[in-house]
Amino acid sequence: MKMLLSLVCCLLTALLAGCAPASSAPASTSLPDSGSPASVSQPAGEAASASEPAASEAPEWTDEAVAELFLAQEQNQRRTVLDCAAVPDGGEELVGVVLYAEPEHTDVRLAFLSSDGTFQPMGLEATPADPSGLAYLGEGKFRLDLLDENGAPSGQVITFRRDGVETFFAVEPEE
Repeated sequence: MKMLLSLVCCLLTALLAGCAPASSAPASTSLPDSGSPASVSQPAGEAASASEPAASEAPEWTDEAVAELFLAQEQNQRRTVLDCAAVPDGGEELVGVVLYAEPEHTDVRLAFLSSDGTFQPMGLEATPADPSGLAYLGEGKFRLDLLDENGAPSGQVITFRRDGVETFFAVEPEE
């Protein structure tokens, strides 16, 4: 974990040193005042050329890496990971979402995971389908199949959004 954090810090430092803004109007790629790699600002005119080298240097999050990061936290070692999905674009400053079960609860939960291993949990009073169909749709939206009252899979779209220190969730049936 310390090695991953050190690597992310080194990469961020290298990106900031090599991508000094050439104009006074940077275009931010995420929320202001964030410290995640997804919040690096780029001048609006250089977005295409500057993003290619940055993409090759930034750590690429896979479903497996997201599950490993989640389970690396001591409090999560007793939890069972049912499914996970990486967030390759860093939307809402996330690296992924984990669908997990706790031994003492009958419901399942989603963990919206940041690169430092911290997460915002969301409890679901429903049973996930098997397979769950958990997938990242972009812009903080995820798709998940839950079983309806008849036991049939029902697609749901879950939206995760941060506004300062507040976190918002929305669950809607898939169209």
